[in-house]
Amino acid sequence: MGIVPISAITGEGVPDLLMILVGLAQRFLKDNLQLTATGPGVGTILEVKEEKGLGTTLDVILYNGEFFAGDTVIVGTSREPLVTKIRALLKPKPLAEIRSEERFLPVKHVSAASGVKVSAPKLDNALAGSTIRVVSNPDEVEALSLELKSELDAVRIDTENEGLIIKSDTIGSLEALVGELKARDIHIHYADVGPISRRDVIRAAAINDPLLSAILGFNVDILPDALNEIQKTNVPVFSSDIIYTIIESYERWVEDQKNKMEQERLEAVIRPGAVRILPDCVFRQSKPAVVGVQVIGGIVRTQVNLMREDGANVGVIKGIQAHNENQGSATVGQEVAISIDGPTVGRQIHEGDILYVNIPEKHARIVELELKPKLAEDEREVLENFLEIKRKKDPFWEGRI
Repeated sequence: MGIVPISAITGEGVPDLLMILVGLAQRFLKDNLQLTATGPGVGTILEVKEEKGLGTTLDVILYNGEFFAGDTVIVGTSREPLVTKIRALLKPKPLAEIRSEERFLPVKHVSAASGVKVSAPKLDNALAGSTIRVVSNPDEVEALSLELKSELDAVRIDTENEGLIIKSDTIGSLEALVGELKARDIHIHYADVGPISRRDVIRAAAINDPLLSAILGFNVDILPDALNEIQKTNVPVFSSDIIYTIIESYERWVEDQKNKMEQERLEAVIRPGAVRILPDCVFRQSKPAVVGVQVIGGIVRTQVNLMREDGANVGVIKGIQAHNENQGSATVGQEVAISIDGPTVGRQIHEGDILYVNIPEKHARIVELELKPKLAEDEREVLENFLEIKRKKDPFWEGRI
């Protein structure tokens, strides 16, 4: 096995590598290298780009046959195959790269294998990575269109009902991006070549899974109407000219979203809390009962149920007030007034009673299994007392015996 030191920055070793590849191809692929330099030309579209004074042009590698200025050609597009006529064939100046911005020299004829810039009408939807082929006989148009369409269908990406929206500049880069995503078991809903459009944003916004409601774009522009739709829907777009940068950015976003969702889930959990009704602090006996309490452990919030020490449900906290100001919660040590919808003071509740937040079974399981190590000492004590009360009445409550 040969080793060729190369540098993508300085270009060192690249000619040596190419020379070795050519030598290996000539040695081991001799039977496959049957180049035809005459006949109808067939090439691959490398890039679709605007050239000043020429409009949309194609950078093409002609790998078989020949092109003449004026030839009728069929071109792969993002829609149906396009039949058009070559307006001009352009070659770069000597020693100039085909992708450079320097002026090109017009030629009448090119033959395989060579690179050439093709100027022709109606190339706006031409698809980089697809085929351009000379039509030598008008009767061949239908058959060549079907052949070209089948080639494009063969590279269509298998998609799923729920997944990401993927856009890329060429078929080859699209396949590379999709391959990397599938290797990471990331689902894809729609994949196509071209700029990110408003329709792509609407598609992404309609995905039910919030972690898949996103767009990944490789080396593509975002159309103005798509930018407006992104602002409305807040669909995240991850775009770069490096595939791994796109994927890493998306994976970091997914991790952040998971952490945020987990935090929101835990914050929604009803936590342990207990209050003692203070003596001589009954401000209203019922409908709702308004009493002064001291929070003796944990936290109490509005809209949570309270229960007595015998396990009987008391009612719902409708409001909490401290220093004549409403607040959503109260923590250990605070003395506040609470209004309770349900009980009557002197019947269901009395001065000096200890009332516990009646945690639903599902929430209690999360608190005990996930939050308990993070609870303060007073919260853990309230939780233990609460669970003991519940399990006296039902040994199987919250999955325990």
